[in-house]
Amino acid sequence: MSAGLFPAGRVTVEDVARRAGVSTATVSRAVNGTARVAQETLDRVQHAIDELGFRPTPAAQNLRQQRTRNIALVVPTITNPFFPELVAGVAPEITRRGSSLLLLSTDDPEGEATRVAQSRLADGILLVGSMERSGVRQRTPHLDLPVVAFDRAAASLRTTVVQCDNAAGARAVVTHLAGLGHRHIAHLRGPRGLDVADQRARGHRRALLELGLDARLEVEGDFSEESGYAAALRLLDGPERPTAVFAANDLMAIGALAAFRARGVRVPEEISVAGFDGIRLGRYLHPTLTTYAQPIAEIAQRAVTLVLDAVDSGSPLPRGRSAPHVLTLAGELVVGGSTSAVPS
Repeated sequence: MSAGLFPAGRVTVEDVARRAGVSTATVSRAVNGTARVAQETLDRVQHAIDELGFRPTPAAQNLRQQRTRNIALVVPTITNPFFPELVAGVAPEITRRGSSLLLLSTDDPEGEATRVAQSRLADGILLVGSMERSGVRQRTPHLDLPVVAFDRAAASLRTTVVQCDNAAGARAVVTHLAGLGHRHIAHLRGPRGLDVADQRARGHRRALLELGLDARLEVEGDFSEESGYAAALRLLDGPERPTAVFAANDLMAIGALAAFRARGVRVPEEISVAGFDGIRLGRYLHPTLTTYAQPIAEIAQRAVTLVLDAVDSGSPLPRGRSAPHVLTLAGELVVGGSTSAVPS
């Protein structure tokens, strides 16, 4: 049977399936990349498409390369306003490079990334690591497509990571508070074992020790407003009330502000509060929030560029032998109305 018997636009999936000797479902899976198909079958389907003059669609044109033109972005939550801001930074660059964004929110980002890779739903994956503690889960096998983690490293995947210099940012906040005369600076830290939380806690402690100040005043939360609220109350009820609080993220800082307000403690007149992330909401609080603003747009841009360059070139991403390859970017201290000189 020649291609001339099937004028362009009249060849159907059924025609391709008959010529390739497969089911129409197999043709659909092969063309759309929605599931794994054996290479031999892919070759037969592509040969039938070429022979019959099947009208090319974007997916069919990419069949030989098994390209979906999708980039998956997997996040642990969309309730934290920091993550939608990351999405806003990612989407325009993905579109500009001719791909589409597949957004997935799940409490198991690494597991979801593995499922996406195995089903070939995307050409590459951007991943915000989960709240799983480092070392708790066994590492999964190498994924056969580019994966870049940003903000948080993945607990069970060894990937290239793009993130803020968290330790340097924490030190900048502590230095700012100490410069205002504060000597009792507490830290509302994030979950132990989570890389960004540990890095910020180390930066906080190191800065205090270098300044000759007590670094023991530390209460753990989980990055939520509720945990910031509860941790702030613990500080107020403790044996020694701090004059300043550095929260490991802006949401915990917002929770602390609410707790102090509920107890009638004035910010910043009686206690200063600073956060980390630089989410837009902090600009509209009263008082406005002092924070270390992550370079969200730059982190997103670098992560997308790494993934798409690897997809386009077929070259592997840089990886460390026993630890992730980490690219760190500097943020900026933004001084708001929530910090002031130590109360006299």
